[in-house]
Order: sequence, then structure tokens, then C-alpha cells
Amino acid sequence: MARFVLPESATGLREVPDSQLDLRPEAEILQELRSFRPITSEKNVWAFWDKGFDSMYRSYRCTVINWVRKLGSSWTVRIVDLVEGSPNNVYNYVGRHWFPDCFIDQTMDGRHAAQHAADLVRLPLLFEYGGVWMDVGNMLHTHLDPLFWNHLAAPDSPYEMAAWIITGQIRKQWGSFGNYMLAARKGCIFIKNWHNCYKELWQGHTNADGFYKLPLAQDIGLAEGMADWNFEDKIKEMSDYVAHMLMGDRTRNLLDIETGWNGREFFNNKVFMVEGIMNGVLGAIKTNYDGAKQVELFTTRLDEPDVGKRQAAESFVIDMLENSHIYKVYHNSAGGLPALGDLVKKEGFRDADHRPGTFGEMYRYGTVHWESTRGVERLNPQLDDEELIRATPTTPAARPSCYDGRHWVFVV
Repeated sequence: MARFVLPESATGLREVPDSQLDLRPEAEILQELRSFRPITSEKNVWAFWDKGFDSMYRSYRCTVINWVRKLGSSWTVRIVDLVEGSPNNVYNYVGRHWFPDCFIDQTMDGRHAAQHAADLVRLPLLFEYGGVWMDVGNMLHTHLDPLFWNHLAAPDSPYEMAAWIITGQIRKQWGSFGNYMLAARKGCIFIKNWHNCYKELWQGHTNADGFYKLPLAQDIGLAEGMADWNFEDKIKEMSDYVAHMLMGDRTRNLLDIETGWNGREFFNNKVFMVEGIMNGVLGAIKTNYDGAKQVELFTTRLDEPDVGKRQAAESFVIDMLENSHIYKVYHNSAGGLPALGDLVKKEGFRDADHRPGTFGEMYRYGTVHWESTRGVERLNPQLDDEELIRATPTTPAARPSCYDGRHWVFVV
């Protein structure tokens, strides 16, 4: 990768000293990512690609390599998979008891089987070992120490978990959080309760179709916030797709009638919250959610003769690095304009966000060698007037089923 001088326009960025980075040859990093490495601390980055690291799209492989470079020697990045005999097969890290039958039997099906397999994998890894989960589409701008880990690991810290708050994107109520960027200390009870709830949805199922009808899902309701993304006619289908995040919200609102554990108290007092919309999809927001516009900016050549195009591309790249903690490369699961994640999977666009000689290459260099001066702020919890869900992680709340003339008869 070429070296870049910090542009004069980048007044909110500074150079990261080379001594803090992992600047080994790429071949060494790749060899390490393909190998099994014993777990020696909680500073683990966990990610997943079902068919293994070498089958990942080029954009995502570039992202993972840049994680390693940016995070340096104190973090270990692992891409777990489902490949038989792989050094990073998920069963080399966690036992089969964590998973539903369809996962163990490899009978999961449906359009989004790989994504839902990732949903089942992420929480057991965090519970068993601690660390940070990141989807492979998260192009990282802010080092994980100031972003999450320093807050969780500080002496006498009250925090056991860090969440990426995306209020309004899943449900409309305050507090919904993304599962694609998540940190937790080893043994975090919220993580275990959340996973057990989601695993329960899968009992007797091989895909997520109709999850929204199940009693556990009805405790929290539909992902009505997604209607604002022009998905209103597909809101039930999208609720199935994001059921893992809905179950996270259910856990946040759960009062466990067996143990007395209060998810809302835990969330408000033991979770370090980071605003995740402007800090995650700023690039999409700035381009009206049009992946093609993002591609056009990233692939603008550094020697583009049109000064206006060149300035627009540089401004976009600098804005992302200065004002967001990650750039989430997502795909549009419900139709409409292709997102950047849809395009980087297509021939001719697979290097669109890191093509040599373009502002995409400058951007990728910046994700490693530059950092924002603005710091990280905790998002304070807001007053929540939703009713607590009185249930357990794996059994739904009692709800009225009929009226006998004098009182409601409840069922579970």
C-alpha cells in the first residue's frame, strides 16, 4: 500500500505512530489469521465467515487485515468458521451445547443462513472469552481501546459490556442496539441470557421464517423501525432477519421472574453505550443510502483532472475518518438501491473501496495510520417508560388468551 501525507483539509486527524501499528508483511498476517492461536487474554476480536477466511470477499479481507494493523500486538483477531478441519472452526473454541440442533446438524437453510449462523456464534465466544465482536464489514476508524475496552477494563469500572446504540433502526423505542459491533467482559450475564433467548427461537426450526410469530418474539414486537427504510411492506420478513437484535432488546427489557435479574438496570448501569448511527453509517447517510455514489467517491482517482470531483472525494474520505468510529459496509436485504456491501461482491467492484491510485486507497491507509482527535463519548441512557417483560430468557411472558366473563385467563 502506498504511503500518504495527511491532507491539509484533515484538521481533525492526526498521525498514529508506526510503533503502535502492526506493519509486518501482509503474508505474515495472513498466515497468522489462518492459524489457531491459544487464547491468553480478553482482548480478542471475534468475527465469522462460514466458509473460512480465504473465501471472504476482497473488501472484507482488506478490512480484517487493517484491523490487525491498526490494533497492534495487544489484540488478537480471529475469524472463526464452519469448515471441517479448520484451525478456526468454531468448535475449537466453544462446545456444541451452545447451539441448536440445526446448527450442529448443518441443516440450517433459508436465504440468510450464513448470517444467522453468525448470530448464533458471536455471543458464546464473547461469554466464554470476552472481547469485541465485529462483523467483517466494519471498516474500523477508532482503536478498540479508547472506543470500548478502556472503559470496560478500567479499575473499578462498573461496565461489563459495550453496546452500539442505533435507536429507531430496529424498533422505534430508545435503546435498540446493533449486534454487529459489541464488546463484553468474559462471563457477562447479559450476553448469556441474550444468547439463550435467541437459541430458544431455533428449537424445532431450520430457518428464521416466521420467527416474528413466536411467543418470545411477540414479547418485544416487530422491528417497526425498519419501516422507515422503505421496508414497510416487508416488516415481518425483516423482523425475522433481525430477530437476534430483537432478542437483544427483549433481554434489555427483561425482568427474570425466576432469578430477579433486571435487564434494564443492567443495561443502564453496566453497559458503556456508543451512538452508532452517525458513528457507523455516516457514509450511507451522506450519500442518501446509495451505494453507487459511495463507489463513485471511493474510486475517484487521486489524479482526477476534474478538481470538483477530486475535492468531493477527499472531503468524503476525511469526513468519514474524522466523524465516525467505523464505516459499516452493509447490504440491502429488502431490495431498493444497492448498498456498498451489495456492490463490493460484484465483479468489477470488488476492490472499489481500496483500489490503488484512488481515494479508496487513501481512505484505507487512513483507517490504519490516522486517527480522529475528537475522542469517544458515552451515550447516556434515556428514561424508558416501556413495561418490563416479566418472563425468563427462554420462556415468554404470560399473556391473556380469553375472557371468561369475570377475568382474563393467562397462558404462557
